[in-house]
Amino acid sequence: MTSRAWFDVIALGDGRAALLVGDVIEPGLSAAAVTGQVRAVLAPMLTQGHDLVVALERLSDEVDSEDPVYATTVCVAVVDPIAGDVQYCTCGHPAPMVVAAGRAHILRSTGGGVLRRNQPVHVETANLGRDEVLVLHTAGLSWRSWLGVADGLARLPISPDGADPAGTWSTDQPSRTSQLCRATAEEMLRGGTRDDLAVLAVQSRPEIPELDLTVSAEPSSLDTVREVVGEWLARLRSSVEDGAGMVLAVDEAMANAVQHAFVGTPIGSVTVKAALSADGVLACSVRDDGRWLPRASSRPGHTGRGLRLMARVCDRMQVSREIGGTLVELSRRLQHPVSRAVTADRGLR
Repeated sequence: MTSRAWFDVIALGDGRAALLVGDVIEPGLSAAAVTGQVRAVLAPMLTQGHDLVVALERLSDEVDSEDPVYATTVCVAVVDPIAGDVQYCTCGHPAPMVVAAGRAHILRSTGGGVLRRNQPVHVETANLGRDEVLVLHTAGLSWRSWLGVADGLARLPISPDGADPAGTWSTDQPSRTSQLCRATAEEMLRGGTRDDLAVLAVQSRPEIPELDLTVSAEPSSLDTVREVVGEWLARLRSSVEDGAGMVLAVDEAMANAVQHAFVGTPIGSVTVKAALSADGVLACSVRDDGRWLPRASSRPGHTGRGLRLMARVCDRMQVSREIGGTLVELSRRLQHPVSRAVTADRGLR
């Protein structure tokens, strides 16, 4: 029988994330079909606060009741990325690995086999140090290969908290987790793995403080706001699309305030705030202390295109006209697309 790799990551509302990886046992079933079924069962239960054991027991019943061809192994790890707390379960699947520079160890397996009805489910716990990375992977990596991955991690040029060796934040290099995913996949291929493979990695990270910036409502402040917001988003390791979209939206809101909030009045100030919520939604606000003018009274060239642009790049955009100024609220759920690499014309996921 040929295994088929599948994986998923579910963002939970309390800031934790559930990482899942498994191997489909039957060759005739699409891994995507299994992923969809697993997500349909686990996502609502975990986001509603159900215990991991209860959620997996429900998943076992659902899988078994559908069709035996849905047989799959699964490893689930629920991770708090700030505290580093990990709750995990293995059902017929290799246990997660904890890797740091020059060392690696496999977490204790919780036992169990391929998902099936009435199968006992057991959960173990662990805690990640600041320099440690939790790795989930499909079958096919030997202990010797893991030691090679751990040795290679010592040579990665990025520190545990994402800063460069000089201590400043850098986005010029891939994240520590993405480098480790690639290194793990390459080790699996060198070891003779011929099935589809998937690797997930997560590490504890410090909480990023909220952004709170007040500047003068002058054209010269636009560059400052773009730079500060861009650097703050870089610390979140946001995707290029998310980062560029939110910088553009904030820039448009800032430009509107500079151009239209202080016509015929002394120049005031604009305050930009940004925060990432526990469920992965980025919220930004741009507030001026000027006054809202009817379009005809504003400076020439105002066509409303900036508002349409902000609405296009954000999931939600709201403008509130207040006595003390105008408030623009922007929000967008951050996404991290799956990284794909190809080594020696063989596909990696």
